[in-house]
Amino acid sequence: MSESPRARLVLFGGQSNMLGHRLATGGAKPRSPRVRAWDNRGAEGRWRVAELGQAPFNEVAGPEGRVANNLALHFAVLLAEHLDEDVYLVGHAVNGSTILTWEGEVAENLSRLVTETNYALHSPELAERGVDTVDTMLWHQGESDEPEATMVPTRLLTLEDYRAAFERMRAALARQPWWTGETRFIAGELVRDGWLSARNDFWSAGGLGGPRDAVASSEGLGHTGDAAHFDGEALATLGRRMYEARLRLP
Repeated sequence: MSESPRARLVLFGGQSNMLGHRLATGGAKPRSPRVRAWDNRGAEGRWRVAELGQAPFNEVAGPEGRVANNLALHFAVLLAEHLDEDVYLVGHAVNGSTILTWEGEVAENLSRLVTETNYALHSPELAERGVDTVDTMLWHQGESDEPEATMVPTRLLTLEDYRAAFERMRAALARQPWWTGETRFIAGELVRDGWLSARNDFWSAGGLGGPRDAVASSEGLGHTGDAAHFDGEALATLGRRMYEARLRLP
């Protein structure tokens, strides 16, 4: 019996810019048979070729039925092509989600991502490949945790509080059996100078500093017109920048 092709598992989490805003329909929209996505149905979940408009990406159609773009898909396609390996995506991104919903295993959104990752890793497809660890975690969040985000009733407002919650999230991830010293963590900056961009101060203050951590710049990237959500072309570019950051990491 021949050895199965090598494969990588990539996670993604965060809020609306990680999901892809419903108006972010522009930009290239790649599709590759080498990139497969988990459909987030728990014990009934399955893998399928990653396709925009279907879980775990934004399933809400934009104008004229056009689907939203997604930065994690761009990252995964580029990584698969570079490594000549299959890439599997597990993602959970929620519009408007504060870091409080991600700060520990029992926090609503991190709990869901961990649960879906566990189900995905026990799927026959990954078990047969021998995949039992996470290669990279992609992260984009922070717009909800700043003073102007009045649509979110409970949120964190100071850099110190955000840093503490973020570190609790990182510690929770590190406790998972599939997180190793080789796992990369790549975050993306928020829209530059937008009205929900205050948490970019976290990245500029050195919010990530580990040997396998990186932050992808959002410099020069456009938005949907609200100065908060990246447009489709910007999401494609940010995904490429995250991929380039991944190549620079050990």
